[in-house]
Amino acid sequence: AEKGEKPFRASQIWRWIYHGRATSFDSMSDLSQSLRTTLNDHFVLFACSIVRHQSSPDGTEKLLVGLADGGEVECVLLRDGDRRSICVSSQVGCAMGCVFCASGLDGVERNLTKGEIVEQMLRLQHRLPADERLSHIVMMGMGEPLANLDRVLGALDVARSPEGLGISPRRITISTVGLPVAIDRLARHAVPYNLAVSLHAPNDDLRNKLVPVNKKIGVEAVMQAADRYFDASGRRLTFEYVLLGNENDSVTCAEQLARLLR
Repeated sequence: AEKGEKPFRASQIWRWIYHGRATSFDSMSDLSQSLRTTLNDHFVLFACSIVRHQSSPDGTEKLLVGLADGGEVECVLLRDGDRRSICVSSQVGCAMGCVFCASGLDGVERNLTKGEIVEQMLRLQHRLPADERLSHIVMMGMGEPLANLDRVLGALDVARSPEGLGISPRRITISTVGLPVAIDRLARHAVPYNLAVSLHAPNDDLRNKLVPVNKKIGVEAVMQAADRYFDASGRRLTFEYVLLGNENDSVTCAEQLARLLR
């Protein structure tokens, strides 16, 4: 409207981006040539670039996405039967320090913007043929999603919107190492999502070693926050546990884990 265009033009552009999978303004064929020229002169449809694309025989595809400031993040498309799930990053690097994860080797550089998170979703959507659509989103790439909660929720608002990617909140999962204050805040959010807690150890001594941020939190506080989230949202609650040889895979660990989750 500020450019003298009718308000419905914004809906047309939005529809081209999220439903038409447009990769340029020039491909938006129901816009006038003058409007397409104006858009090209004043806006950028995609601010990031694909640095590397890798694919697996099982249909999995991984993108290394280059950000405008030189940072890089990864995102993944997973094919499983009719499911087309994507795993998306929320930060450049990670501050949680999990010893088995390469994302945090250099710490965290910065939070991703809402646009950078959404662009990962669109880039992965573009890997699908026209007769397929994204079915599930997992915020489980690089970074701790709850440490960038405002922008993650903003991006998921676009993802769940019928005018956006149209993915039901029941098919969206946010993964976290367990930040109780942020989990409680998420529980108060108007739209509930599935929550996955990266536990990886059944007691504080071991979790302090594998997930160093636990020293400031504690397993019991994480479990209590997860219970509060389930009580408030009723959405699926998952506990993730990476088995590390001779670290957290003993019979004793299994028994402690069973008691913890009972």
